Amino acid sequence: MARTARRTTVPPAEGANTAELEAAVGFWLRLAQQKDMRGFNRVFAGSGVTPPLYAMLLVISANPGLRQTQIGEMLRIRQPNLVEPIDTLIGRGLISRRPDPNDRRAQAIDLTPEGALLLERLRAGHDRLIESYRKRFGPGRYDQLVGLLRAFVALDADPENL
Repeated sequence: MARTARRTTVPPAEGANTAELEAAVGFWLRLAQQKDMRGFNRVFAGSGVTPPLYAMLLVISANPGLRQTQIGEMLRIRQPNLVEPIDTLIGRGLISRRPDPNDRRAQAIDLTPEGALLLERLRAGHDRLIESYRKRFGPGRYDQLVGLLRAFVALDADPENL
């Protein structure tokens, strides 16, 4: 049986000056995202579900009958970038479109029974992943991290307005 090489963070060379890099938010966000993606990929292996697809399933499950534009707003994804993932989920039989009862020109999107079953299974795995973070960080620190990330995302990124 072949062993998979485990990725580890390589420390800077002894005596190297990395002070500016170590102070850069983007550097740490990138490393954190890579670490989280490795965990996500282990939990979701074989499901064919990516983080954006999982987020869509969560939003659709919690808000049946949303329009595609509303899903995009909630996920902060531009409309043109929603077409492919929505079509993918429909093609896999995980979500369906129906006429919006309030606007015949619009389509409402719902989970299918198959989508609900898959989401239940995926949610259990994702919950275990989050619980492992909470256990290693401590619940208060995990919640603080998520709160800080939300606050960072909400910041105006325009350097002129800092």
